[in-house]
Amino acid sequence: MNALTFRHEAMATFFEIAIADQPADYARQAATAAWRELDRLESELSRYVESSDIARANRLAHGETIAIGEDALECLLIAAEMSLATRRAFDAAYASEGVGDGPPFTLDPSEHALTSRAERLHLDLGAIGKGYALDRLAAVLAEWKISSASLNSGGSTVLALAAPAGEPGWLVGLGEGAARREFPLAHGALSGSGLAVKGAHLIDPRSGAVAARTERAWALASTAAVADALSTAFFVWTDGEVAAYCAEQVDIGAALASAGGELVRLGALKNLGNRD
Repeated sequence: MNALTFRHEAMATFFEIAIADQPADYARQAATAAWRELDRLESELSRYVESSDIARANRLAHGETIAIGEDALECLLIAAEMSLATRRAFDAAYASEGVGDGPPFTLDPSEHALTSRAERLHLDLGAIGKGYALDRLAAVLAEWKISSASLNSGGSTVLALAAPAGEPGWLVGLGEGAARREFPLAHGALSGSGLAVKGAHLIDPRSGAVAARTERAWALASTAAVADALSTAFFVWTDGEVAAYCAEQVDIGAALASAGGELVRLGALKNLGNRD
């Protein structure tokens, strides 16, 4: 495979872009443009950047409203949609305080406005922001007429575009040890959630307790933002809840590692071919 890989540090992790079937200088220029976009996104979406839209929103008093940018609005709309779809197994505002019965915040897309409905709003896009960034970086590559590329953030979320010439897809993997499976992926995203990096850090937004699952969970979706959010929801849900969701959403796949070392694949991941 003729592919060049470029790496950049952002959002407290690393991002990589592998570009195939392009001259080296052109691929490097396209990757540089993507990294500029990534740095801009971090300045708008990171709650650790004091001037970002998310940090500004987290300083709002109950009932206050601010104008937010296009990317913050779009990412929060996706986050709100995924919160509804997963019945709050994924919730970017789960740690907000003094919410009451309604949502912790509301959005007015026509005015690009966010209003806090919490006494203390706490937005954290850590479980969707990196995936959203990958989708935006893919849009930058498309502007450069680059169709064959693979992008990943921290190795936990991969967005595969068109396959390199002569290949069925970009090789991705899930599972560990004897249960590990690899397969070629094109035009899709695979994201994994687990405890290996930060320990017992994933909270069930519905209860406020640490998630009971101890082994990794993966989600396959058409976009990296959705895959990112779903992998968190799948980690929080029981196996039965994950299976039910995949049965309803035919384009979604899941993989669940068991304590015994087995890997259960569901939905769109069930029948994908293996490659050793």
